[in-house]
Amino acid sequence: MIAIRGYRDTDLAATALLWLQSWRSTGLAVALKPGEAELYVHNLERIPRELAAGWELHLAWDNAKLVGFLALNPTAQQVAELFVLPEAQGRGIGALLLDFAKAALSNGFWLRTAVDNVRACRFYERNGCRRGEVARHPSLDHETVTYHWP
Repeated sequence: MIAIRGYRDTDLAATALLWLQSWRSTGLAVALKPGEAELYVHNLERIPRELAAGWELHLAWDNAKLVGFLALNPTAQQVAELFVLPEAQGRGIGALLLDFAKAALSNGFWLRTAVDNVRACRFYERNGCRRGEVARHPSLDHETVTYHWP
């Protein structure tokens, strides 16, 4: 059974690793550019910085194994990140996290994903998000699509 709970400081290493593994599993060229160690360290540094700036992290656990995470930016009404461990994908964990976001940001939210991440685009559309504008990612410079809910 999957349980969602808030992030704890002791979750940092596991969350950074899951983020890296899931991002790499997209197969996107932008996700494969830097070295694995560099991306892991980047995530280790970024998570506390984003938490200090207002992110809320919610983690999906299958018993003692971290299988997904959701980063919300309530001030911006944004789902900043939603990642599921590659071997746990297809089990409804992403939908569970997205439903959590819908309840937490009940007035609506937006999110961005890579245009070439067809699996993610289908997932968001299947789960009630409306496709919006296409633009370049502000820091990574790949093409992204914005989704809105409701």
